[in-house]
Amino acid sequence: MKRHSENETQLANLRYHTQGPDQLYIPIPFLFVTERMRDEILVEREVVIALAPQSTKTRQLELLAKYDPRVSADAFQSVLHLFEVEPKA
Repeated sequence: MKRHSENETQLANLRYHTQGPDQLYIPIPFLFVTERMRDEILVEREVVIALAPQSTKTRQLELLAKYDPRVSADAFQSVLHLFEVEPKA
């Protein structure tokens, strides 16, 4: 039986990123990003960056910088506000 390292296990359990052909993790685009999703995406990014090999870390950071989940979450909140949908307390 093959033993998986903790790093492999963490990367295998990603929900918001997928591994591209060049070994970089690509954000999965979502039309709507809730505040909870935003927080989970940001935590997942920290894992991806922390576990990225030093040789690809700069490229990984550049790739992740192209998509900011905070902007998508803010846009989603604006849509909810536009339609007067109030978040549950």
